[in-house]
Amino acid sequence: MTDTRPPTPEGRSPALGLGLTGLAGVALNVAAVAFLRPIPHAYRPEALEAWLAECAAAPQATAASGWAFTVGLVALAVFFLGLAAPATSSTFRAGAHWFALGAVLDAAGTLAPIAAVHAGASAGPALLQLSLLLDSAFNACLGLGLVLLALGSQGRWPAWLRAGSAVAGLLTVPVALQFFSPRAADLLLVAGPLWLAVVAVLSVRTVRRGPASA
Repeated sequence: MTDTRPPTPEGRSPALGLGLTGLAGVALNVAAVAFLRPIPHAYRPEALEAWLAECAAAPQATAASGWAFTVGLVALAVFFLGLAAPATSSTFRAGAHWFALGAVLDAAGTLAPIAAVHAGASAGPALLQLSLLLDSAFNACLGLGLVLLALGSQGRWPAWLRAGSAVAGLLTVPVALQFFSPRAADLLLVAGPLWLAVVAVLSVRTVRRGPASA
């Protein structure tokens, strides 16, 4: 049976640090999206040239978004690895590891738009396509991870959180096709806020209950 008692004073500091890391990851990803306001064609597969032109016209927003995404994604990877460590369910651990893997893959490409501005028209579109492909891989891993987390959290999470994680995962998996499908990219408008909300809830639960009971 899962221990639902609050963490002891000795365990509270690690739980606090891990939970705040998850919240930082969520906040930085939200900020990164906000920084993209002057770049409306960002991560649109049908508009790489427009995306590049907008990045060149708004280099500060491009840099701010790229760095916020990168640091935020690394924070999410650390958070989910922390959730996986004390888990007894192999399905839960697999889900957390898939999420962390996707976050690291995506972080490898979120600075590419900054480089694309300096590369210009010759190599810029290729760098943006690489960033888009890695973001697609992230969504595939994230979606699979959330579904596995939902399946592996019976007796650990309340039913509403398991359902939210499963729905967020199932909606996110098709976004992996965004590297060529504008319709798949549009799904992110729904899937993105949902998975961010799930991670925010998990982060708060980690602060309050510790990673073993989050």
